[in-house]
Amino acid sequence: MSKQKKSKRTPMELQQVWHEIEQFQQTALATTAALHADATETAYVRAFLQVVSLDALFSALQIASDEADERKVKLACGAINRVMGCDGNGNLFFQPEMLPFIVGGLRHSERAARVLTLNQLIAHIKKDPNVEQIKALANKQLIDELCSVMADEEIDIASKAADVLALFSQVKAAALHESTLDALVEATRASDVTESSVELMRYLEAIARIAAHDDQCMLYAIHQGAVDTIFDRLKSRDTLFVMNVLDLVPKFCQTRAGILHVLESDPLIGDSALRLIGEISATAATLHIDSWNWSDPMLSKTFIATIEERLQGSEPLQQIAAMDAIAAFASTSERELKVLLQHSHLCKLLLQFGMSTKTPVKVNCLHAVARILSAPTRLHCADERVQPENAPLWSLNERLFLALGSECRQQSTVTLLMELLRQPFDEVRIAVFALLRAVAAQNNDWGVRALRSYGGLFEFLLDRTTEPTKETREWKFAVVDAVLAWPFQQSLDAVTLAKLREHMQKGPYVGAGSAQMELEAA
Repeated sequence: MSKQKKSKRTPMELQQVWHEIEQFQQTALATTAALHADATETAYVRAFLQVVSLDALFSALQIASDEADERKVKLACGAINRVMGCDGNGNLFFQPEMLPFIVGGLRHSERAARVLTLNQLIAHIKKDPNVEQIKALANKQLIDELCSVMADEEIDIASKAADVLALFSQVKAAALHESTLDALVEATRASDVTESSVELMRYLEAIARIAAHDDQCMLYAIHQGAVDTIFDRLKSRDTLFVMNVLDLVPKFCQTRAGILHVLESDPLIGDSALRLIGEISATAATLHIDSWNWSDPMLSKTFIATIEERLQGSEPLQQIAAMDAIAAFASTSERELKVLLQHSHLCKLLLQFGMSTKTPVKVNCLHAVARILSAPTRLHCADERVQPENAPLWSLNERLFLALGSECRQQSTVTLLMELLRQPFDEVRIAVFALLRAVAAQNNDWGVRALRSYGGLFEFLLDRTTEPTKETREWKFAVVDAVLAWPFQQSLDAVTLAKLREHMQKGPYVGAGSAQMELEAA
């Protein structure tokens, strides 16, 4: 950080300045601690500025800083903080003559000066000043200086500078998002900002944050190339940096303009965004908060339409990304699952992949359904958060499970799954076991009924010779574990229940697995 110019005052003059500062700080009122001034405080500040100018005050701070006099640094910073925090008649903070001192505070070598200046900026902007005041304050010089402060070695200072820029951008009538985004893009191109650096990542995060505020900000960011400034970084050879940039993609999906732009971009970006939109919805549910994704019907409509488009495409990776997204979305809550089931065409497209000739696509379909069915169960929820047996959610889960079989041209979904277990591929078997486990974990007796509908299923679960690998054995054993955790296990006959418990006690590794699997449906 550059330093203020040293004062040319004589020692006697400087001594008088410090005396006035001391006297001023002795009048400090409790109201100033909250950055709010009353009439008495305003009078104190105006009287002080009659004898000690802001220029003299900052000069005194610089001399104290150069001399490493911590007491005087603290004293001067306290006085500056009071002056900056004083609204008074005429709103001193927003007057043009105050700007050089705000910039000086941001540039100051003394950490305390930078922090108090940033804090005062945040506090005054939050006091809801009028548009003219904001425009007078947030000129190009200040915005550029805030961009420079974002490169500060101290994270908290850099973060506060980013907060100020974000607050400026949210004043819609002032249209400051334009100059702020322009300055941030320019900052990314500075010669001292290296590729993959921490400073560059801060600028990219700030661009994403401001662009995500609303469609107006997003459209400007798109048209002026600010969004592409971020997406272009995905070409970096630094894997960790690319991952950090990808983490910004969800921010662009908070507005309709953003989601449309992202999904029209490079497939890597678009497919990642698709997954992340669904994941954000699921994460919001996990945290028990409303997901912003679906508060705007246009967003959900765009999301659903894009999922359908991807599922109907010929590219397996895009199909898988779409399945991941809709699974995350539908696993969020009963509301989102209803949306999936109500969009019958989308549901059909998803479930028909259960018979895909492309193994990765088929496996992903089974895992997608398993994720949706297992989300509200004890597999992922604490007991007290699992919905009661009569909750409508369980009938929705049953509808989805039964639809899988019918869409794959089978009379029974369990029959379909047992047919798939004839295949020797580990990934297919694991996906089937994951789905059976989800069914077994349902807090409703439909799960019991579904598994009992296939004669010989429990005998198959007890057979230790069907699984050739450690992983498939463990997944098969997990199905037994889920069955025995059923609240409805007593509906099984006593002999089967006893065998399952004995099987559980012995663990998954007793007996040798067979590479040749002979499974006949009873």
